[in-house]
Amino acid sequence: LEGREKELFGWIRPGSDKFSVTRTFLSHLAPSRLFKMTTSTGGSKRAMVPIGNYERVMPLDILPTLLLRDLISRDLDGAISLGALELDEEDLALCTFVCPGKYEYGSILRDCLTTIEKEG
Repeated sequence: LEGREKELFGWIRPGSDKFSVTRTFLSHLAPSRLFKMTTSTGGSKRAMVPIGNYERVMPLDILPTLLLRDLISRDLDGAISLGALELDEEDLALCTFVCPGKYEYGSILRDCLTTIEKEG
């Protein structure tokens, strides 16, 4: 499913048929329920909100919120010190999935790694 149809006042509905990592909708009361997932991001891009989602899903022993913040702001020295050189795009896929700001962290990481390589 592409999920291209718009939903009028979708943010105000209780959301018994929507998946949410942050328990925003009523659907969190039925954890074993299967949901129809789409490719829709559910709105426009927002600011990065550090509410603990990244720490819950990151399988590696790094500080994901600080690293992702440095990647977004293109602070290459900070990203290197937090372990960006040890990562690949797929390592940040779960962070992309749970991000309330709708960032694509894999492509952001690739851009930063390419810049680091060019700068030597």
